[in-house]
Amino acid sequence: MRLFSCVCVAAFAAFSLASASADTWSGAYGNTIVSTYSDGRVVKVYVDADHTYSIVTANGVVIKGTWVDGSGGSCFTTTSPPPAPDAKPICFPIKDYKLGDSFGGADASGSFTGVIQPGR
Repeated sequence: MRLFSCVCVAAFAAFSLASASADTWSGAYGNTIVSTYSDGRVVKVYVDADHTYSIVTANGVVIKGTWVDGSGGSCFTTTSPPPAPDAKPICFPIKDYKLGDSFGGADASGSFTGVIQPGR
């Protein structure tokens, strides 16, 4: 399970930097980031304007957390289930994400491709 927490918006490696004051994930609000791992696993990620997110794994497990933009990038921290004591946030470069964006990335659970798709 904790490996899935690294998905932490797995779906969200980005390639260009923007101002830390930008609303990085506004293109994902009300939509679904579908992340497909190289081994075929698919998770759905929901990013919200209140700086929370949730991940629904293929078997229905829900992982929740918070995100923040700062000098270290756009960072996601798992809050539920409680992360391991040594767990670190997953951070990605800050970008103005838009509906339809596709991006690749990797976390402790593997490499993935994420796509922001319309609707929840």
